Amino acid sequence: MKAYRSSKDDVLLFRPDMNAARLNRSVAEVALPTFDEQEFINCLADLIKVEESWVPAEKGFSLYIRPTVIATHNSLGVETPEEATLFVINTIVGPYYPSGFKPVSLYADTKAIRAWPGGTGDVKIGGNYSPSIMHGENAKLKGHD
Repeated sequence: MKAYRSSKDDVLLFRPDMNAARLNRSVAEVALPTFDEQEFINCLADLIKVEESWVPAEKGFSLYIRPTVIATHNSLGVETPEEATLFVINTIVGPYYPSGFKPVSLYADTKAIRAWPGGTGDVKIGGNYSPSIMHGENAKLKGHD
């Protein structure tokens, strides 16, 4: 999710309701406890008010908001967690690729599919990204962004 400045210098959140719903679906998918989405949005709005000075005004830049949920119950093992902690990491971001807002060259490989039927590509979990790192590096070696 992102916070950005409007042309009137107001700080806006990008679709917090849809982001909260996706996060809640994601934690449910991996058996973490779900949360009250409206309460999360209220807390997030309060956080952004406190951190408003970090929201950049430059075109194409924003405050990247990464809500994260981890199990925090008091046992170690493979079991359904009874407790979890939801926390938020904020960082300033700009254009994703070094070329800025210019078109990028992408490489698609049918051997490296992140989202597959029955997979977790539709939920926000850290495990979605790690398998793509090596394939991204290979695409760069072939001249793609």
